[in-house]
Amino acid sequence: MNFLRFMQQPYSRLFHFMSGSVLAIALGLALDLQAAQPQSVKPPAAAGGAKPAISEGSPPKAVFIMPSSPKEGADPFFPRSTGPYDRYIVLPKVPNTAPAVVTAELRLNGISGSAERRLAIINNRTFEAGEEGDVVSGSDRVRIRVLEIKSESVVTQFVTGGVRKELHLRKGL
Repeated sequence: MNFLRFMQQPYSRLFHFMSGSVLAIALGLALDLQAAQPQSVKPPAAAGGAKPAISEGSPPKAVFIMPSSPKEGADPFFPRSTGPYDRYIVLPKVPNTAPAVVTAELRLNGISGSAERRLAIINNRTFEAGEEGDVVSGSDRVRIRVLEIKSESVVTQFVTGGVRKELHLRKGL
């Protein structure tokens, strides 16, 4: 049947044809949806009537490894680039067996206070026995601990490395 001829038919006949096709499409979709619904399946009962345990593990963690050669992988955006292999060089970890030795120039500027409670001025900072603090030495900051304050000298210890040093007053002070 020609489409123009079909359109020239009376309106009621055209409506009847269209409503019939819409009904057929709707029926087909309904049957499709019913067939697509999963049937409820009960899990097999565990021994003794207990409910089966559901394993809820954590999702796996992603691991990213930087390739060190083209055999290990390539940049997905620039596959012919050698940049990833040139820029990222994996250095082996070397265990630090030797303790860090900190040395700095410490200067005892003065000792004050009473015999029971002495104070020492080291690099323009005041300390008492047992106190710990930072002092400026040149362009560095060093953390020291004052162990003992004597009448003419002070025993200090660098916190990093543990090196002890006895500082004396300059002659004539």
